[in-house]
Amino acid sequence: MRDVPELLDAIDLVIARSQGVIPEDIADYAAQLAGEIRERRGFLGETLVLAIAGGTGTGKSSLVNALAGEIITSVSVLRPHTDEPFAVVPQDPEPAVTVLLDTLGIAYRHEHAAFTRTAIIDLPDIDSIADWHRERVEDLIPRVDGVIWLFDPDKYRDPIVHDEFLAQLSEHRSQFIFALNKIDKLRPDDLQTVRQDLLDTLAADGYTRPALFAMAADPPGVAPRGIDLFREHVTERIDTKTVMLRKVIGDAARIVRMVGDAAGVWKGSSVGFERSWARVRSEVLAGIGPNSSQADREDALCRLEDLTALIAVKAGPILGDGVRSLADRATIEAAVAELAAAGSSLPVESTGGLWGRLTGAEPDEGEDPRAGLLEARLGQPLRDLLWRRALLGATVVHAAVGAVQLDDRISLLEDDTAGVSVEAESPEEEPQPLPDDTGENVSPVPER
Repeated sequence: MRDVPELLDAIDLVIARSQGVIPEDIADYAAQLAGEIRERRGFLGETLVLAIAGGTGTGKSSLVNALAGEIITSVSVLRPHTDEPFAVVPQDPEPAVTVLLDTLGIAYRHEHAAFTRTAIIDLPDIDSIADWHRERVEDLIPRVDGVIWLFDPDKYRDPIVHDEFLAQLSEHRSQFIFALNKIDKLRPDDLQTVRQDLLDTLAADGYTRPALFAMAADPPGVAPRGIDLFREHVTERIDTKTVMLRKVIGDAARIVRMVGDAAGVWKGSSVGFERSWARVRSEVLAGIGPNSSQADREDALCRLEDLTALIAVKAGPILGDGVRSLADRATIEAAVAELAAAGSSLPVESTGGLWGRLTGAEPDEGEDPRAGLLEARLGQPLRDLLWRRALLGATVVHAAVGAVQLDDRISLLEDDTAGVSVEAESPEEEPQPLPDDTGENVSPVPER
């Protein structure tokens, strides 16, 4: 398993291959649970995917640069057109991130070592680019883990932003993070006034108690301010997402176990058919011939019925009914009668094709030529039916092992990153956050 979406694809395959093998109500319930996992909002992968949105001049690219610790979004070879979205992703990103960016049509990307478990999508200016209008942002939201909406002190009450975008997207409020950038332009007392006014405006848009950060991502001549506090919030979101991912993986593993138990393949999918069939087939062929008595035929009939009854029990209730239907008494009686009438005049035929060669079911040289007849009437139909169970068993193993591997990999990622998502070199002298009018540090308002 390369990533979580691939695990979910494996779960879908388990459910698809369980049709006709497990009871219908269990298959339907498993499909319902799998659907609920896919309907969860956010990027279903190990990377925290955040999109930065905002109006013209709010400093989206500056925030990306501040998080990276260097200027990266202004490199023309990486982003030849400012009206195109741009993504900064971890080095060697997980496959699902690449698929997501392909799906969103984001061609311009940059891998950066500072982004270990975070990907940032820098969207074009909301108020100036027609292609990235509200409908497209609304389509983006369920696919990402969060949207960072950036304001500046001059246009933070822009009616286009609030009326046409934010108010219309308030049902997704849990995924929004707000930031007031360029606070270096404000005096401390003005900062508090603007900050409170912005909170009131967001409340009117439908965002109660939003996460709101104050920062200066690119102040002239000095280091960025407020970035560390924002970075801590992103790290908390990674921790929260890790908990969610573990739950997703745990739910997926429970679905696999439920299907595996219902099909009877959790502890192995073999019912011992090939070995038992080869033995019974030889016994039946040895006892039936042109001169066989009625007692010989009854003995052959009982041997075949006992075998199919045993296989039916091992196959489980659903496939067991299929075994009983394929090998009912009338079918077995007809096969025994046909064997008795055929004598030894039949040519030697393949008894199992590739499967027979793999399992040793092909007739050996000198084997009774009637073996092909018995295979065609009973052996191969039963083998085809049981193959569905074996295939489901292999798929269950694949998905179950993948769930364990993904959970282990998340543990390793936690150890490697130690909770750090976006790292930047700290300046020799870190400037203090700008104070508000109470003398306390400007801090975000946590979402409740």
